[in-house]
Amino acid sequence: MQFGGLVAYVIVNGNSMQPLYQPGDLVIVHKAVDYQVGDIVTYRNPDIGPVIHRIVGQQDEQFILKGDHNTWTDSFLPAPADIIGKAWIQLRGVGKFFGYIRTPWILSIGVACLGALFLFTVIPAQTNKKPRRRKQAGKGTLISMKTIFNKWDDWLFVLAILAIAAVALAVAGFTHPINRTLLKDIHYQQQGVFSYSAVEGANPGVYGTSGLQTGEPVFHQLINKVNFQFDYQITSDNPINVQGTVRLSALLSSEDGWQKILELQPVMPFSGTKISVSGSMDLDAIQAIFDNLEAQTGIQRQSYTVYIVSQVTLKGSIGGQAINENFAPQLQFQIDPLEMQLVQPDPTGPNPLYPSTNGLLKQPNTEPNMLSFLGVQIRVMVIRWVSIIVLVLALGGLAALATFAYRTVRLEGEPARIQRKYGTLLVKVNKGLPGRDEQVKDVGTMDDLAKLADRDGRLILHAVKGRNHVYFVQDAEIVYRYTASQAGPEETHD
Repeated sequence: MQFGGLVAYVIVNGNSMQPLYQPGDLVIVHKAVDYQVGDIVTYRNPDIGPVIHRIVGQQDEQFILKGDHNTWTDSFLPAPADIIGKAWIQLRGVGKFFGYIRTPWILSIGVACLGALFLFTVIPAQTNKKPRRRKQAGKGTLISMKTIFNKWDDWLFVLAILAIAAVALAVAGFTHPINRTLLKDIHYQQQGVFSYSAVEGANPGVYGTSGLQTGEPVFHQLINKVNFQFDYQITSDNPINVQGTVRLSALLSSEDGWQKILELQPVMPFSGTKISVSGSMDLDAIQAIFDNLEAQTGIQRQSYTVYIVSQVTLKGSIGGQAINENFAPQLQFQIDPLEMQLVQPDPTGPNPLYPSTNGLLKQPNTEPNMLSFLGVQIRVMVIRWVSIIVLVLALGGLAALATFAYRTVRLEGEPARIQRKYGTLLVKVNKGLPGRDEQVKDVGTMDDLAKLADRDGRLILHAVKGRNHVYFVQDAEIVYRYTASQAGPEETHD
């Protein structure tokens, strides 16, 4: 990832993931679009650095992680942005080698070797030797190609580097899909508003000129009927196409678990993003239910609990993604023969009069897969084609270099090959070829002649006679000779 890629390596140095990972193991991790429970990931802990553990749960947008060997979960809950990558390839013990080569002195030696390789391979050697003139001027193309061939090691290095780069590109391109599926977050919110008012009988002297307001207690001696209303709305930045049902009811309950449901608004279908429902509750009828319960059970209670429940069911789609949701907020009242009072579950918590909930859908979106090279985003398809083209050019260049080398050696003939192989042992003479009176023995190959010369520590004499090159070794009264014919153009001699 330091070079703009999607892959990083991790060297394990703890035992929290045993027996799967041992200290010294090398684990290659890669960036993923999404992470799930059960994945082994590496994340950055702000206190201790990179940690490789397994995801065991999720809390909102954060992940809960734990080492397989640990009995506790990690205190830090990373978000997706904190995760370096998901475990991909495990190499047993290789991390020890990586740790070794990362030591400063090993890195220094490596850099020095690379620098020396660059200097001796890429930079051409300077020479003061002048090229020899050829008799036949029509061989200009061959001469220029030979000039190129004289630097064959430079071209071989360049072509090899291109081939290696092409293979690396091909591996990167063909191990990643052409297209990738990204999960786009579709956020939506369901909101509701509870309100209630007196149907009649709200004394202005007690409630003011506006009558009973939402949130105020309902005094039974002044108000007999209360009208409850629930306004529902679903919102999103994406197109919404939903339909559903809504119901408003009152749930009567006591501390011992007794319950009774009264319908304020039966199930009503709707479509769209908004709906309002309302229903009236008769407090006298509610008190009569409580009185009848106490008369039949003989249990007297000071108060009961009333829940005003709105039940919304949704089906449809948001941003093209299917949704099937239930939304059932409720208001809690404490009721006795004198008053009904709204209960605030938590003064510091959300207002029960304005319930809301946030939802999230995942929308798959297919797009061209991209890889990053030194911060530049490139399509995988482009990388594949570039790798193929560069590899074909590099292999073609290597083939052309090999073909030209082979043809050049053939055109130069055997004397040129002998010169390259045994040039340090040859002594050129213009006269002094073996005469007829001397005992001359011809050997089968130049290698045999070189062995004879090497045996007694002698030099090989070299003379040119027409198109023939004669090589001989003088050994007492015997002359060992080998003759090679010049296949190429004749050379001139000073």
